[in-house]
Amino acid sequence: MGKKKIKRRFYIFSFLLLIFLCKGPIYRYLINYTIIDSRKNNFLTNQKLILEIEEFTNNESLDIDEIIRISNSFTAKKLAFTFSKAPKNANKFVDHKKANCIGYAALFNAVGNYLLAKNNLTDSYEFNHLVGQLHLFSINIHLIINHPFFKDHDFNAIKNLKTQEIIYVDPSLYDYLGIKWVSSRQ
Repeated sequence: MGKKKIKRRFYIFSFLLLIFLCKGPIYRYLINYTIIDSRKNNFLTNQKLILEIEEFTNNESLDIDEIIRISNSFTAKKLAFTFSKAPKNANKFVDHKKANCIGYAALFNAVGNYLLAKNNLTDSYEFNHLVGQLHLFSINIHLIINHPFFKDHDFNAIKNLKTQEIIYVDPSLYDYLGIKWVSSRQ
């Protein structure tokens, strides 16, 4: 193998590694979420699911960053994405393992709200289940893709009630690309 080929492969590998390492900032630069509606928050009532969360968290005291991380990780562990119809109620995901973006956002929301309450943080933070549309730069991609599945997209907002700071999380995106938070236009 010649020096030119080795150099070329090195550059390609370096470029791909850079894209992988910077996927979050690149995604947030290219894609913006526009909020169009909200859904009712989900609250956990299924004791089997609550026990799974307790085991997942080891009954530790958590701060907001850990709650977001655990909500994302638990949701990703519990669900697999489907384009088909799936439950929208988080309590149904004990046995049903498939969900679309609505189910991902609902389970993330329910786990987050449960952990906020368990850690006495409901006076400081709130999780909200949102419906939005994705824009590539300023182009609404939902208008380009003519399929009922791409009508809208569900995600969550985590609001600091004291500072009014908001973090946006797309749990289905986290599951497949590992991107922890997204950007939104309000």
